[in-house]
Amino acid sequence: MSQATQIIDALVRFAERSDVFRHGREDFYGDMHLTEIHCIHWIGSLDHANVTGISREMGMTRGAISKIAKKLVGKGLIESYREPTNNKEIYFRLTGAGRRMFDVHGKCHAVARRERLALLTAYDAGEQDAILRFLRDINCHIDRKMAEAQAAPVADTCDAAARARKVDNDAL
Repeated sequence: MSQATQIIDALVRFAERSDVFRHGREDFYGDMHLTEIHCIHWIGSLDHANVTGISREMGMTRGAISKIAKKLVGKGLIESYREPTNNKEIYFRLTGAGRRMFDVHGKCHAVARRERLALLTAYDAGEQDAILRFLRDINCHIDRKMAEAQAAPVADTCDAAARARKVDNDAL
């Protein structure tokens, strides 16, 4: 088996098992889906969070975000509101329970980040550059596939990554 095939197989295995790797605190979330938790994250992180902004950040359709938001309102984790100066747009904010969920989720991410950073110390700078380049490329591939499915433009980060690779290759 070629090294490239082994890498793809390892990536598939990682993706299949990523829910275990993701947070480690699923017991806290109870009957919540991870997309609901991440929707709470973006509502707590964005100024004037609305369906369009959340869908952009999560890479999901506005319809999907609307359904998730409706569930979160029903669970008492978020509430909708309108600005007095813009009665057309609906925004979301966290309730007290939503804020607690947001805070715990943030702590879970901080712990996971420290654990993953510790894993990377086993690799030298050159190896980390190769890992980073691969992950950027695969994320851009996913962004392109999602954009095709939604008939949307590809994220600027993909174009910037492609330009950076061209500069790197031209330097060789």
